Amino acid sequence: MPDTPIFEIRRRLVAAAGGEQALLSELPFLFRQAIDELIDAPRTRRLRFSELDPNEKAVLGIKVEAALRQLLNFPRGKLDFRIGAHDVDVKFTSRENWMIPPEAVGHACILCQADVTKSLFSFGLAMAADGSLNPGKNRDGKRSFCKASKDNIHWLAYQEPFPVNIWETVDSSDAAQIFLHESGTERVLALFELFLGKPLHRSVIQTVGHQLDPMKRIRRNGGARDQLHPRGIVVLSGTQDGPLLRQLGIKLGREYVMAFLPRNERDREIILNKERHASGFVSP
Repeated sequence: MPDTPIFEIRRRLVAAAGGEQALLSELPFLFRQAIDELIDAPRTRRLRFSELDPNEKAVLGIKVEAALRQLLNFPRGKLDFRIGAHDVDVKFTSRENWMIPPEAVGHACILCQADVTKSLFSFGLAMAADGSLNPGKNRDGKRSFCKASKDNIHWLAYQEPFPVNIWETVDSSDAAQIFLHESGTERVLALFELFLGKPLHRSVIQTVGHQLDPMKRIRRNGGARDQLHPRGIVVLSGTQDGPLLRQLGIKLGREYVMAFLPRNERDREIILNKERHASGFVSP
């Protein structure tokens, strides 16, 4: 690999993400966020991927590409990204193979794969060389990778888990109970209680709080945070609480929050020290 464009592309890609660990930490939440944005629960009131029609599901690849663009900030070239001297195409599949358009043949591809049902993702790099592709074409002239060439894909992550859709983890009746509360803050409080210790994307807060500024529902001065704190529960933010999260050993995406009950005395001491130095947690 060191003698191929893939090595240079990988190096620049990892650097753009802030390092390999930063990339691998962010990718699971990136896939989850792309799926949640497609479901668009705040506007549609649909909670599960299965509620989408086939045409809507087909847009998931566009959502993943947009999320990668935001994370990595590469400019466009002749293909999706211009990485150093290389034009790179971003390809997505929810199945077993990727369809390569004629203009991407001979170029490197970022290969993304997501199994929405199992909440598993893969992320790798490969050259879409003519000899690596099956000769058959679909009506758009696109070709798939041949079986042997799949062994040459350079995986940065393979069949790794990403956060599940939280609404898939509870009965519909339990989810319905949340929406019975009249106040948005009460609904968010019920949400945190039901999903204590689980990462929640800000879109979930928006869905439940019915407010364009979803974080207002969890801030101090009347938000759910004030009601949770006396019970020893703190609200952690992936955006604002990075140092604290690292001390607690918790991975949380940048657009996520979590209602967290300290697991032991060490956790309580870490949180207490944070409060001593900051007069309470920074609002997300």
